[in-house]
Amino acid sequence: MNNNEYEFDVLNESQGAATESTSVCSNGTNINRKTLLSEGKHIFITNQTSLINELVSFEELKSFLKDQLNENYKEKVENKIHYWVDLQNLENPEISEICDILSIHPLTKKDIIRQETREKCEFFSNHIFLVVNEIHYAPGSNVLVAGTLNMLLFPRIVFTFHQEELQSTYQVIRMMKYNQSGGLPSSGWMIYAYLDSIVDIYIDLVDKIMLETQSLDELVLVLSGIKQNELFTRIGLAGRRVTNLHSGVFGKSEIISVLLRDEKLIPIDMMRYLKNVQDHILRMLQKLTLSQRLLSNLNNIYMARVSLEVSDASNSVNRNMRKFTAISTIFIPLTLLAGIMGMNVRLPGMVGFPHGDSYYFFIGIILIMLLFSITVGGLFKRAKWL
Repeated sequence: MNNNEYEFDVLNESQGAATESTSVCSNGTNINRKTLLSEGKHIFITNQTSLINELVSFEELKSFLKDQLNENYKEKVENKIHYWVDLQNLENPEISEICDILSIHPLTKKDIIRQETREKCEFFSNHIFLVVNEIHYAPGSNVLVAGTLNMLLFPRIVFTFHQEELQSTYQVIRMMKYNQSGGLPSSGWMIYAYLDSIVDIYIDLVDKIMLETQSLDELVLVLSGIKQNELFTRIGLAGRRVTNLHSGVFGKSEIISVLLRDEKLIPIDMMRYLKNVQDHILRMLQKLTLSQRLLSNLNNIYMARVSLEVSDASNSVNRNMRKFTAISTIFIPLTLLAGIMGMNVRLPGMVGFPHGDSYYFFIGIILIMLLFSITVGGLFKRAKWL
């Protein structure tokens, strides 16, 4: 393969055949969407001069990178063309080999392979390493899935590593399609394009959770009974989503702050665009902070309302118990008198009792009743029931 062939968008080693479609840029160039947006393994290269796709092998990609790093090649060709190399679902040995060709630090290489590091931006002598997380809805469902983008920015080449297709890639292609040049403006532009695309995804999610919070604010004082359990579940889920979104958005704010502090490898004209993205992030953080406060207030209102309902139920039980107590107060003495008067012994005031005028049985029964009452009362007092 000759060097001129590397001026084309490169390649797809796809695991499964995808339906091929094309889009036309403002300069009339066709973008083959099969290569960049298909599932499975692929490698894709584009540059400032052309967006024509060409399938190449991994070995050809390595040859291209070695040519770009070759000093004799740089002197022979006035090479000021900027390239974007997108690598999806590559094997670990392939990623390791590319990093070795580019002389990437071993810790950075480990981060790219593991795909589990936090969001961050690191500056090296000749490149920038960027890790950005993205969340989006899985195709055909309401389930949110996460994806990690690792980016290496060199003066003329930007590399993007990811294990699955990213929603932000669609947006980046659209931005390239409608760009004035109809292609890739510069390698540094890719950082802005990806950050802006990912932030746009978060804006949509933040707006939805804000609407959910406002709906809950209206419902918390209206719903009652069984529906309150549903409301409490919705408040809990909304709070969890707000926390997750806040964590994701805050990480991107840190990345842009680092990029704005160091203008190395970032075109000056891109700084204004990055500041615009940062404004969007700050606005989202304000919305999420407001949502957190609203949800916290809603939770307090909900708990206060539940407490009031429990208090009302307790007061209702107390009112009923007062009625039972009043009735018992009336009938217990009557029951006691009826029991005493109904005993089959001689009672005071009885005349002509067949066993004589002895009151021993009556006195004995009364003493037993008093002894039982005192004993049981003492036990209740010891148990602190009285």
